Amino acid sequence: MRNVFWHGIASEEKIDYLQKFSVAVIGSRMLMELLWRSGVGCIRYIGDFVTPNDVRMDASIKPLEANDYDVVHPMSSDTCIISYQYSGYEELRRQLKGIDIVVAHKHLDIAAKVAEEVGAPLIPDIITTFLPDGISFFDVKYPPIKYNPISYAITCSIQAGEVLRLFTGHEMPVIAPKAYIVDVREKEYLRKTELELK
Repeated sequence: MRNVFWHGIASEEKIDYLQKFSVAVIGSRMLMELLWRSGVGCIRYIGDFVTPNDVRMDASIKPLEANDYDVVHPMSSDTCIISYQYSGYEELRRQLKGIDIVVAHKHLDIAAKVAEEVGAPLIPDIITTFLPDGISFFDVKYPPIKYNPISYAITCSIQAGEVLRLFTGHEMPVIAPKAYIVDVREKEYLRKTELELK
């Protein structure tokens, strides 16, 4: 799968090199699956309880899993997916030691704090990246997000591309304070914005 995805974009060596990286995904099974299919080596998935609204937003969750603990199992024999239940700051800090990138769709404030402490880039639930030595997540006014299933799916897809850009060096990702917000209800559904500093 990953060789098909990257055909003509990255060399075989770079594709194989993706297996050396680890990503923490907090609260987005769709993004976790996209990264797995793209060839990222190890994914630490931190979930919590699945609600009926989560099922409507994320097509990778089966409706019968609603109200169950959001656990993910390895999807193939060569996959490293480790699933944890979200249980607060202390446990999240332990779970994210040694991680290369943190992507958080839930528990943003705590995920941002831990990402800064472990020195990992943070991709929140919009399209931007907060680098450890750049603008902090806590230094910007975070925009309100209105999600629907299509906006959510597009955001996850672009974020997967941003993670792979960071890992392969193929083009630069969007770095904060620059950001994109997806909303298919707007005429220009991919809106470029500059996050306002506090």
